[in-house]
Amino acid sequence: MASVGQAGSVSPPRAVRRKWLLFGLCALLAFDAIGVGVGAFGLGGTPWYGFYDSGYAPVKPYTEVFGQIQTGGATERAGIRQGDLIDFRDQPFATRVFLLAQPSPVEPLTMVVIRGNRRISTTLSPSTVYGVGSALKMSSALLPMITCVWCLGCVLLIAKRKSWSLEGGILAVALTSVGVGTNPVPDFSIPNPIADLVLWTATWILWFGSLGLIVALSARIGTRSVWRRTLEWFSYAALAAIVIALIIGDVGFVTLRSDPAVFTWNNPVMYDVTIALMVLVIVTLTFAVASAHKLERPRAAWLLLPIPVAIAASIIAQTLQFIAITWFENIAAFIFSQAFLLLGAFAVTYALINRRVLDTGFLLSRTLVFGTVSLIVVAAFVLLEWLLGLTFGGASHATGLIANAALALVLGVSLNYIHRRVDAFVDAVFFRKRYDDERALREFSREAAYVTEREVLLDQAVDKIRSHTDARNAALLVRDNHAFKAARGFGDVVAMIDENDPAILALKVRHRAFDPHSYSTQMRGDLAVPMVARGQLVGVILCGERASGEAYAPDEIEALSEFAHGVGSALDGLRDGSREAASSVLLGTIDSRLENIERLLTDQST
Repeated sequence: MASVGQAGSVSPPRAVRRKWLLFGLCALLAFDAIGVGVGAFGLGGTPWYGFYDSGYAPVKPYTEVFGQIQTGGATERAGIRQGDLIDFRDQPFATRVFLLAQPSPVEPLTMVVIRGNRRISTTLSPSTVYGVGSALKMSSALLPMITCVWCLGCVLLIAKRKSWSLEGGILAVALTSVGVGTNPVPDFSIPNPIADLVLWTATWILWFGSLGLIVALSARIGTRSVWRRTLEWFSYAALAAIVIALIIGDVGFVTLRSDPAVFTWNNPVMYDVTIALMVLVIVTLTFAVASAHKLERPRAAWLLLPIPVAIAASIIAQTLQFIAITWFENIAAFIFSQAFLLLGAFAVTYALINRRVLDTGFLLSRTLVFGTVSLIVVAAFVLLEWLLGLTFGGASHATGLIANAALALVLGVSLNYIHRRVDAFVDAVFFRKRYDDERALREFSREAAYVTEREVLLDQAVDKIRSHTDARNAALLVRDNHAFKAARGFGDVVAMIDENDPAILALKVRHRAFDPHSYSTQMRGDLAVPMVARGQLVGVILCGERASGEAYAPDEIEALSEFAHGVGSALDGLRDGSREAASSVLLGTIDSRLENIERLLTDQST
């Protein structure tokens, strides 16, 4: 598999720009997560995200029919019946735009409904998550929030750890597209038709643009044949065509010069075309995976396929809405659709781990902490909203705002404490052995200075590595004349590495651990940690692949680096076998020099 985004391949100014771009994606996901919570649950006011409590589908040009009407829901309360028609040409601008996706409860929709030969004007006030079918509605709001928070955690870690990586950057964009929208529309609504139209269009472009980036990434993998190039260009063209079609649909909703239902997600045919497009993209990516080297094929598959497959599964689940008989089946299809996107985000997380971008334990711990703190904050606001509705049914909007502001102040003051407690709990419950292992390595780095024999030091050092890491193999390479030879080790280890090996030269210059796969080197392992004493490279700890198949986490690398520094300093003091031997040699040298000086002074005096 062609390597991309290796360390040092991006200039510092460009790397900084990439890093801030990724932080911008994090800000977008954070805004979306907050928007979903505020929009769905109405924290401090009326929710912005509403429901029709019905379904509708096209039956002829410009015309759609209502169905799946929920008893007691918004559509029934508006006096609309099963089988009533709606002609887009009869509707005001705001109604046409909100029919693209979800309505807003703070923006009642004026509709003209066709029933037989009559046209009936009515006002539809969308329901909220607290209305009929609240359990399903809350699930449909919470699932996108969880997906968004999970994607935010992944993108944030990519931005902090691997912002220079092209693969990491493209996966960050793909995760952002999954986090901000479903089916594909945003997870929250704004009670302004123009703002919503712009938001929805931007979401579509982000969705299909991220797929184009994944196709572009696939072009860097394996051997490119004529068939692959042809499929790639067909994929680019199809992705561009679907975006143009959606924009035409937007223009149709605004101007009515074309049937707006043809090129929107109200039309089952649009889903069929999009599913065909997704099949084309997946076939293109599959060819790329098949052309990769046999050893790199699994990683290539996990890198390229999760997001497109998740989007395809999500869109297929959405098509079930058109065959649903009841409103409950309709919204259940939406929930299944979102669940596939969440699974896709999980799969991308595994791809990050498998591509050595992040460590699963580190990723899981940070995501659990971040997600738990976020859910505590959101749950506090939801609970407050419920208590206000239960205790002060007639409370004014100002009362709700004051109560939410007071809660926000309390949470803001205590957020640092909450974060520390959650962090400590997660570490204690899920990662106790890992931190015990790191503590043991750090303790030996200090104990090594008191070992008096070189062979004992090497034996104990390799035993600590064997006991407190899950490396399948490891070697202690110690400097010996013009090479670094394996003094101790376990598993399949290299016997000797020349001092001019590219990885050895890099360790001499950088004095920090790295993955030797980035170099054309004799080192065969996943992590090379330098043992440095008095500014000189005296040895290398070479760790092979972990038994779990995961990458070494930043905190584990830090512990091993501290361990290597302690062992290296001790080895430098014992380089002639023992501290006593080293002292004897030093004293002998001093005595010899004094004798020479005394002899010279005697010769001069005579």
